[in-house]
Amino acid sequence: MSVLSVGVTASAQVENITKIPNLSKDIQEITQYEAIETPENYPQELLDWYASNIDARSYVVVDTETNKILAQQEANVPYPIASMSKVMAMYMVYKAIDEGKLSLDTKITIPQEIEDYFSFNPEMSAVGLYAGEEYSVEDLIHGVMFLSGNDATSALLWEIYGSEQAAVQAIRVQLTDWGFTNFEFYTVSGIPNLYLPEELWIEGSNENSENKMSAADVALMSQYVVETYPALLDITSKYEYVFAEGTENEQVFYTTNLLLDGQAYGREGITGLKSGMTDAAGRNFVSTSTENGRKVIAVVMGLFDREDGLAVTTYWETEILLDALLDYPDLYQLEGLASNKHLTREEREAELAKLSEEKAQAELAEQGIELENRRDSPVTNFMRNLFNIFQ
Repeated sequence: MSVLSVGVTASAQVENITKIPNLSKDIQEITQYEAIETPENYPQELLDWYASNIDARSYVVVDTETNKILAQQEANVPYPIASMSKVMAMYMVYKAIDEGKLSLDTKITIPQEIEDYFSFNPEMSAVGLYAGEEYSVEDLIHGVMFLSGNDATSALLWEIYGSEQAAVQAIRVQLTDWGFTNFEFYTVSGIPNLYLPEELWIEGSNENSENKMSAADVALMSQYVVETYPALLDITSKYEYVFAEGTENEQVFYTTNLLLDGQAYGREGITGLKSGMTDAAGRNFVSTSTENGRKVIAVVMGLFDREDGLAVTTYWETEILLDALLDYPDLYQLEGLASNKHLTREEREAELAKLSEEKAQAELAEQGIELENRRDSPVTNFMRNLFNIFQ
């Protein structure tokens, strides 16, 4: 089925989100972002189709095998990302498992603060964890990815790092190590500070603070996570899961990803990943799939109900994005497509060291000093020793 020949259908489930964001909760700095360039020979009919049919504030589709951006709108502009933040939280959990700090069978006793602040707060999604009860790491991970449980997310991250603030700082460091520079992270789950007690706010934040990233960065973050820990996709491709099986807390989770094959907007090849919604963020979704035999990640951000009253969903928006690209299976080969990749911190430091060495060599050359052995020269030795000091 091609979206080019199918009309837009209304969602059966309408949430109370207006087309116009609540500006009191969506304060954006007035920043000019240089537009991502589109090659001159990019299919015009594809641009026209997206312009006429996509309602999202920003979006991106990335071929993760080449990191080429296949389609985008304001993909480099940071906006609130809501619960898509939990993808990053899950990276930190799997990393802790890798490091031997946890296992899937590890039992976590829920602190009273988790129940008080998260479990039964009507302003946020939750599994409904009870203080003093024990839950396995595996169950909690499923609680995060199936129910978008803010209680389960913080329970996992607090167990690893000791506090909300320490966990947020660890996430910031990891993103920086990957080369991300234009993001804001204040909570592990993406819940705005407004809905949390001030004692959980990280230093320097306020009641208006909310996690923000660009669609392109959400795609790249998700790519890092699922390529490093593909087990996450084993979870997000499930249709149901029995939580706390055999205990008085047992419950059955059902997928909310309506793009999974067989669901309302189902399409073959979808494996995940995560939705997110707040007043300022609108509806958001990051999907992982195989399209035309190639792995792609699509991100839809900032979807609000239309002014004409027609309900819209991120699943339909994603369907439009991916379906239209089916007619262009070789688009990833188009010359001039932008790359969705950052230099990592390590790569940037190596580049800076190289530039510093070249500058020093140029200055010495101006003084008539020739360096025959550039691998073992005063400059290279000096730079090597300098960087060793900071290691």
